[in-house]
Amino acid sequence: MENLKWIFTSLLLIALLAEGAPSTEAIFENFWNESKKNIYEFKRKKTFFSDSNYDLLKKRAKKARDVYQLSGPINDFLNSMNVSHTHFYTDHDFEFYFLRSLFVTRDISNPKVHHVGAQFKLTDSGYVIREVLKNYPAQQASLQRGDVILSCNDKPFHPVTSFADGKSSYRLKVRRRKNLLTTTVSPVHESPHQSFLNAMNTSSRTITFKKKTFGYIRLWTGTNQKILDSFTKLVKEKFLDVDGLILDLRGGFGGAWYDYLDPFFESRKDYFQWIAIDKEGQRSSGGPDQKNYNWYYKGPMVVLINEGVRSGKESLAYQFKKSKRATLIGEKTAGAFTAGLAVFTDPSLNYFLYLATGEMLLDGNRIEGVGVVPDVQVPYPLLNAPDEDPQLAKAIEVIKRKMRE
Repeated sequence: MENLKWIFTSLLLIALLAEGAPSTEAIFENFWNESKKNIYEFKRKKTFFSDSNYDLLKKRAKKARDVYQLSGPINDFLNSMNVSHTHFYTDHDFEFYFLRSLFVTRDISNPKVHHVGAQFKLTDSGYVIREVLKNYPAQQASLQRGDVILSCNDKPFHPVTSFADGKSSYRLKVRRRKNLLTTTVSPVHESPHQSFLNAMNTSSRTITFKKKTFGYIRLWTGTNQKILDSFTKLVKEKFLDVDGLILDLRGGFGGAWYDYLDPFFESRKDYFQWIAIDKEGQRSSGGPDQKNYNWYYKGPMVVLINEGVRSGKESLAYQFKKSKRATLIGEKTAGAFTAGLAVFTDPSLNYFLYLATGEMLLDGNRIEGVGVVPDVQVPYPLLNAPDEDPQLAKAIEVIKRKMRE
């Protein structure tokens, strides 16, 4: 069976080179072989990559007219493995452009896509807004968490394809709880990676309360040196002398590590130690290079977390909680803490495979599938979300109390 698969794959690759465009069967074969070879952990290979699953998935792949139809059965299969950092993306996915920037172009400003500055979740009700980036079209149109986008220019809504023709404005029909609304948005044409940096910068502000001042900053992702440089500069130049600070980690992507903790700790001596487990179960371990700093923010802190905090940003939440440096408020993080491998990175391809190939433990503790639990639990439901952000309101209440102590 294995020899037949190898021969079939070789023939498909020859056809691919001859015709210059991948067939869905060729894409499927490459997906299957790369995933089977690299997936974490080894037992998943035995459990999921069976001949019967291959045959079932191949039948579905044959019915797919293009890569967009193929992505459905592939992701059904990947989701059944219940492991993070494992998904097949196409250029109809917002995440495709972010991950291409991270792994392929390695340029925060490319590739670009038309978008409104919001993260969505597909539910039975339709696409629901999870997060909104400050000063981006969704916020400017007064859209908020929990809004269900029913249509765009009277057609079914999609977060990427609805704006792909690049018009200057679009009419959205929205359901907010029991109310139906209509609004107009004017998308930006920008790399999501760049948008997260911009939104972080514009989110930062100081608020005065009874002769005391506290700061607020939202870190959407920690996946680029420019983001780290801007983040560090903001803390040093804008917040170093405030009486309290709220760090909002909610939503976005991951990527952050020790460097994002440094502005808030005197040294690295008590930072977490990591253990890496590869797909074969082999372990390696390490910790931070020891550094001391001539500045860091010493005041009281609150850190906001939710189900959208994933990967490297979960390590920040873990360290803040472990050290009791900050009070964590919100809801449990995603528990998405494997190491992701980028597959199919040819810039000409309109698809991209993200695959878990290992796992990280922090101080021997598992984060994958577990997450980090807040000190103060504050629900913020996705559907029927209130107009005001209850987690942020609680964070402000707690930081005010801390400043009085």
